[in-house]
Amino acid sequence: MSLKENTFSSKPKQIAQAAKQVLLRVFGNLNKISLIVISDMSLTLNIAENFKKSGLKKYDVFNKPLEKFLKIDDSNNINSQKLLKLLKDYEMIMIGYKSEIKIIDKEFIKGILKYRKQKPVFLVDCGIPGNIYVDVGMINNCFLFDLNDLEQLYSSWIENIPINENTNNELYDVELKSLLDELFKKLELNLNQKMLFEQIINNSLRSGGDEIKLNLKSLLKTFK
Repeated sequence: MSLKENTFSSKPKQIAQAAKQVLLRVFGNLNKISLIVISDMSLTLNIAENFKKSGLKKYDVFNKPLEKFLKIDDSNNINSQKLLKLLKDYEMIMIGYKSEIKIIDKEFIKGILKYRKQKPVFLVDCGIPGNIYVDVGMINNCFLFDLNDLEQLYSSWIENIPINENTNNELYDVELKSLLDELFKKLELNLNQKMLFEQIINNSLRSGGDEIKLNLKSLLKTFK
């Protein structure tokens, strides 16, 4: 196990808890989520174990070397169509391979989103240093987090507030969350700033109701 992998090896529960909160904010309910895990790393599988009893719609694990179910040529090119067929029906995708090969790029995710009719997809890159190109996170309706992001989210926000997976959160509105995500990217906010921003907006929405939400959506659309 590498030094960087060892940094997260004692925190699978915390990382999973942070990921669950992101899922709730994007999709609204865990029973709508299908999760697939593809990995040859024990760390990824340990994190995924924490989702087994979370009430997910579907939970699938492929704990085999990448070449066992994907054809990779001598230049490390992935059979993207086969991978697309494997991943296209899942809201959450966890990937973590010891190899430093990049498995997912922007064009691949655009293909998944096209198939999903632009419904959001949540990616967790457990590879160290990473199996997903970081610019994938710039695509609308694609939520990309690595282990450092999730650990930071847990440490700076989640561990300081009571967690209830069934809490009614105004930002469960997927359209509003997507609009905010676009704004955050333009402002280049860090994760802690994003969560604080969301807390402030949530407080306003709870006191002002649907009218404020509609006005906020209209305002955010002007930033597109």
